[in-house]
Amino acid sequence: METTPHSQDRRSLGGVILASAIVSALLVGVLAYSATNAAFTGVTGNTGNTFEAATVSLTDDDFGGTNFQVTDMIPGDTVTDCIEVEYTGSTTDLAGLRLYGASSGDLADDLDLNVRHGAAGSSCAAPGALTGVYSGDLDALGTDWATGSAGFTPTATNETVAYVFDVTLKATTTDAAQGDTASADFTWEVRSN
Repeated sequence: METTPHSQDRRSLGGVILASAIVSALLVGVLAYSATNAAFTGVTGNTGNTFEAATVSLTDDDFGGTNFQVTDMIPGDTVTDCIEVEYTGSTTDLAGLRLYGASSGDLADDLDLNVRHGAAGSSCAAPGALTGVYSGDLDALGTDWATGSAGFTPTATNETVAYVFDVTLKATTTDAAQGDTASADFTWEVRSN
């Protein structure tokens, strides 16, 4: 079969028509897609969010010092001292505050300890009405959070409470205790819920 210039032109023309039809179909599809997705839009954002953990902390007015330095006690003697404990944490979602300690020495079981606290905002100068925290032998005071005595639970940041300590050499202490000594460390601990 012989090819004439007209048959080549027809083939070329057929290819052009086919290509034009494909391009037209694609263009119609794009326009139809754009038309169906045409809409008004609005967007808002919220940026710069930050998060910080709460703090739970206590301070006291003894500045790491000692409240009691007592010598020459005789049976029946009582010494009293006070310490102010301040809650300085940022959260008030607290499980409570506990007092506990550690004591040592032969005289520890001959000493009675009575600890009471004032109301919120109390001070050693004006402790107000006192609530009992612990009363018993010095060497029987709890030694950790679990065995400690419940104290005042703060309800606000920078809340101060006075803790009054009475330490008595029992009237029943015998001559065998002469010259004996005891030492004690007291700890307040507060925990969040």
